[in-house]
Amino acid sequence: MYRDDDVAGAARANALIDEIAGLEREQVAATDRARRLEAARQELADLRPVTMDEPRGPGLGVHLVVLAASAITAFLAYSLLS
Repeated sequence: MYRDDDVAGAARANALIDEIAGLEREQVAATDRARRLEAARQELADLRPVTMDEPRGPGLGVHLVVLAASAITAFLAYSLLS
């Protein structure tokens, strides 16, 4: 093996070591950000009281009644106008 091959191999190994170190630092930073995100979500959930009395929109029954009324109206209008 030539001396240049050893130098090139050592340089490549050093570059790979540096790259791995950088990626591991990014991974640790991402883990820290994920933990902070979860802590912030939990803190927000603790601040907002859970209320079961929040107003809800119309239910399925109301939708079915409106649909039936619309269908009956359309049928009658078609029957009377034809």
